[in-house]
Amino acid sequence: MLFTNKLKQFRPQQKNSSIVKRVTLWYSIFIFLLLLGIFALAFFMSGSLANSIGKQRLENAALEMSQDIEDYETFDDGIYYAIYTTDGHLQRGTFPKNFDISLPFSEGKIGTTQTSESSFYYYDVKIENSNRWLRAVRAKNHISEEYRFFLISLGIIAPLLLVFIVWGGYLILKRAFVPVMRISETAQSITQSQDFSQRIPVADRLDELTQLAATINKMLETIDTSFEREKQFNHNVSHELRTPLTVILSESEYGQTYADNLADAKESNAIIHRQAQQMKAMVEQILELSRLESHEELSLVSLNLSNLTKQKLQDYQQLLADKAIQLNSDIDENLHISGNELLINRLLDNLLSNAMKFTKSQIEVTLKAQGKKCQLVVADNGLGISKTEQEKIWQKFYQVDAARSKSEQQGVGLGLSLVQEIIRQHHGRIEVVSSENQGARFIVTIPLRVLLQSFK
Repeated sequence: MLFTNKLKQFRPQQKNSSIVKRVTLWYSIFIFLLLLGIFALAFFMSGSLANSIGKQRLENAALEMSQDIEDYETFDDGIYYAIYTTDGHLQRGTFPKNFDISLPFSEGKIGTTQTSESSFYYYDVKIENSNRWLRAVRAKNHISEEYRFFLISLGIIAPLLLVFIVWGGYLILKRAFVPVMRISETAQSITQSQDFSQRIPVADRLDELTQLAATINKMLETIDTSFEREKQFNHNVSHELRTPLTVILSESEYGQTYADNLADAKESNAIIHRQAQQMKAMVEQILELSRLESHEELSLVSLNLSNLTKQKLQDYQQLLADKAIQLNSDIDENLHISGNELLINRLLDNLLSNAMKFTKSQIEVTLKAQGKKCQLVVADNGLGISKTEQEKIWQKFYQVDAARSKSEQQGVGLGLSLVQEIIRQHHGRIEVVSSENQGARFIVTIPLRVLLQSFK
């Protein structure tokens, strides 16, 4: 339920919106403004360029016309021509409206005149072998047919280009966001079906969206594993608690209904007490294991593992003697680790208790330094653990066949799971070496703590 509730919090909201459409809209606005700017720039530049070229054409046309006066025309390609006498008398020709025909001659340079309504360029050329002048006049804002065609073409092409760019951009974005759509569809499918085994299809190419999909798949795999582990854990807890609860209820009913004397009542009470103690031990181990698996940061200090191990063996000495179990030990001195004392003691307790359950007559404990690490070995001479069971013993609530145990009181199958988690929290590892009828050796490897010493 924990993962289900968390995923429901991230359920996508139903909105009539699409990131592809939004990106396309902003992209289109940007392209439109860009084309509008280009069009405006082209318009103003074309006007300036047209005037510049127009001046040059005005000069060239006037010079050409003065050289071949026989082909004289009053108007040609936006330019007006007129012939004057040297005293300024107009002989023939035409001028644009509002042009001042009395302007003085300006041979060799482009003249400019302006009225309230219009602006003009004019150029004067003295006709060879005569007393006459040729004046060519052109409107300042006149745009040639070539530039007019250019601007018209630009006005037609620009909208078509905008449509093409926008549509092409939309298709590209839609294709690029396919992985995002797949991620969204998979998330919705998981939320609706509660099937955490689903995965996002990942393409062969390497890009950011593919990496995102792969990362989410890894996250889904982790969630799926945790979810299945949680379901299995809940199932196991329910199963393990059902038996003692059934016994407690049964004995309670028997004690109330059928117990005729104090001895029967005490026997029922003893059974109830034993089952309650077993339930208490199970709950305590479950809580302790949950705290460790929550990845809360441990408070680690320098511990003398050698002294802790010796003290623990001393505590168990009488108990082992009562059970006729021989204890052999070989402990190196002053092996320090970074650890949590409470958890390390719990680790030693669980390993020794496990060895006591399954040994025939002997337990051997060694603690040796191996380079930058130390190795703790707890071995027994019991019936051993088969290859098929060696992988299962670390699972929660898994118990080795009771026939292999000489202990009357069986555990709940959490001891080795707790041991494994404690070792993981201390950056170590544990392994079991065993074969049937050859006993079992639990080997724990933990990094040593480097102790700094000052030298005088």
